[in-house]
Amino acid sequence: MLDMLSTILKVALLIIAFFALGRFLYRDIIPSVKSGFVESKVVKTGIAVNADIISAQQTTAWGGNKPIYLLTFHYRTNEGVEYESGIKKALSNDEIEKFKPGNGTTIKYDPKNPKSIALYDRPLILGD
Repeated sequence: MLDMLSTILKVALLIIAFFALGRFLYRDIIPSVKSGFVESKVVKTGIAVNADIISAQQTTAWGGNKPIYLLTFHYRTNEGVEYESGIKKALSNDEIEKFKPGNGTTIKYDPKNPKSIALYDRPLILGD
């Protein structure tokens, strides 16, 4: 009887661990990898524009020993349409000050999907 109870407990713990791992992959790992590919593409092929930082919220995640922030930007495409979109980025102490709400920066957006953005953070030079 005790042996059967021990087996049931082990199976229950394995099921819980399996679902916890699945949730972790689904909510944290897969979206991070996907956004990394999207941002990489946008940096290469996107259109650079100036953007205003409207919010910078620290998440519970860390990356590279830095807290990860959700940065939200307000920007206007070359067609004159205004958008708000956000990205997650690990920020050092100096970068936290630089990306405070109210500050401006440069981003790139995907002309096919203007809500897909990447932080460019370089001076905007004509022809970029």
